[in-house]
Amino acid sequence: MDTETFVFGIIGVVAVAVVLTIVVILGRKRTQAVTLVARELGFSFQGRKWTDPAQSVDFKTALFRRGNARAFQNIMTGSSSGLQTSLFDYSFNEGTAGSSASYQQSIGAFSNDGLTLPEFALAPMEIAQKLDGALGNKGIRFDTNPEFSKRYRLESPDEAAARELFTPALISYLESLDPKKKWRLEGTGQTVTVYHFRKRVKPAELKSFLDETSAIAVSFFTLAGTGTPAAQS
Repeated sequence: MDTETFVFGIIGVVAVAVVLTIVVILGRKRTQAVTLVARELGFSFQGRKWTDPAQSVDFKTALFRRGNARAFQNIMTGSSSGLQTSLFDYSFNEGTAGSSASYQQSIGAFSNDGLTLPEFALAPMEIAQKLDGALGNKGIRFDTNPEFSKRYRLESPDEAAARELFTPALISYLESLDPKKKWRLEGTGQTVTVYHFRKRVKPAELKSFLDETSAIAVSFFTLAGTGTPAAQS
């Protein structure tokens, strides 16, 4: 190895070490800030794991199966609008070692023990290629609501149950949401998650994020059907 190569190698190692140090410092600062927000909201800050494992049992939808190096961080739990609530950061990597990309987003998760949801994933159509085929099937279209089907892509391994779940009232509500927000919804069991793909919310904006996502969740649970296919005659 010549001197020039050795020097560049040392510089590379130092640069990586500096970047990793900065990431760690920023991560600690975020955790400290989120801890304060949790206290202000009256939530319990739990870090990287739920104290009660049952609170995370429904995190098995498309988002949580993507990529590798999946990680939950800055988990806080409490109650919002009468729903059991978790707010947390979630990250994962996709790609090969030489060209890997990291994705981070803040998630609002809301559980209602009065409804059993079929697994589904809903995303704005213009970015639905990132979700395309996540559940191994084609998107579900509603011929009676062509605008909804133009705006959103809905996927579910149980199409009949999903059609029962997405009532005309729920579809109308989802159409009324600000398209610029580009909300994504996923659900299964008792839980609906609401988030922006690849967007992590600043600590100072978590209260607003909670207000918005909980309002969506309440409307979802109020307007949704049973999620059970209609009986065949």
